[in-house]
Amino acid sequence: MKKLLLIIVVLAIIAGGVALYLNATTPSQSRGVAFPLGAREQEMLSHVPASAEAFALVPTAAALTAKLRANPITRDVVDEWSAKQKLPEPWMIGGADLLAWRSEGKTRYFLRLDPLRALLVRMYIMVAGDIGDTVVINAPAEAAIGADELQRIEALAAKLPNGDALVVQRESGRGAFPPIARPAVSSVAVKPDIIDIVSRAGSSDPPSPPLAASFPKSAMLAAAFTEPPRLVGDLDRLTGAKVAELLANGGSIALYDVEVGKLMPRPIGVFGVPAERRAEFTNLVDLTRQGEALGYEVHTAERGNQLLLSFDRSLDTYIKDTFEARQLPSARWTLRVDPGRLAPILSQLSNNIGLRIASPRIFRGAKDADRWISALGRAASIEATDTTDGTAEQLSVEIAAGGPREAPK
Repeated sequence: MKKLLLIIVVLAIIAGGVALYLNATTPSQSRGVAFPLGAREQEMLSHVPASAEAFALVPTAAALTAKLRANPITRDVVDEWSAKQKLPEPWMIGGADLLAWRSEGKTRYFLRLDPLRALLVRMYIMVAGDIGDTVVINAPAEAAIGADELQRIEALAAKLPNGDALVVQRESGRGAFPPIARPAVSSVAVKPDIIDIVSRAGSSDPPSPPLAASFPKSAMLAAAFTEPPRLVGDLDRLTGAKVAELLANGGSIALYDVEVGKLMPRPIGVFGVPAERRAEFTNLVDLTRQGEALGYEVHTAERGNQLLLSFDRSLDTYIKDTFEARQLPSARWTLRVDPGRLAPILSQLSNNIGLRIASPRIFRGAKDADRWISALGRAASIEATDTTDGTAEQLSVEIAAGGPREAPK
């Protein structure tokens, strides 16, 4: 009996020592990704399978998981995802780097582990039963992507800011984010109440010019641009006026709401153009007023150097609003979004048959945005800026935490 008790005590001491070791050697700080990539990161990327449509490199993955759980924007998302996935706990992987990739609709994970943790994860895989092809601790068996492609990806990523993870969408990757060309590389940095994502893709477009923007605080979405996104071309079908032509050389949009309970959704907001384009602005207003008998509402005003136009009463809200100015040295467009108010509207728009038929670009844009913005209900704002430098397009996104703001009265 004494021997049995001694054995139990010794085993408990060993187990306690192992537990202390595992906790002590699980880092609380992410090593992060620095650009250009170092030898350690390059070695991990050399194992990316050729079949991968997208992949991510996460140094010290356990530390990043802790940061995501601490950030109010991602906390719920991570908990929901963890509840659905059978994956090793952070203390099991310690300071290991993670390579994740998506292929044929399935996500797989490669971990580089020390011997003790490799043993623990093998035991976990045996107990979990059905994750042997999802979590691997030896290099993936299938052929890796070519060295030439990896070099091109590394060159594209060289100008990214340092972050906690590198995410790559290959030529075959068709994810909703980032909404730029493929291949695309993204640096993701997680801070206590902010997430910064900077993405780059090759582009031969000339360098973008300076851009001045002024965001009305109570707008659900506010955007300014020197070159409008392509989906702006579909606005004519929703407003009944040729606003796309007016905005073709730059302008602004402030969206306060969308009437979604109709066959054709109707944006409630204000369009603006620089005052030096008064002639074309006046021509459009005169042409549009001819249709007021058919139910149009045409309202105009001036604010600073901007000529303003709306087809509803939102212009009154805009004039009384308070504004946040942005002066960007280079940008094709910039926008700010209130995700708490926009997400439910995007969900309805992504199922609207009338929008799908009449304005396919806006429909696809709403559907893509709904896939990732719907998970950001705890964010107070999303700001994004798109620039070009003659060799690449860069999209910078800042997601800030906070409670959702109230809609304007």
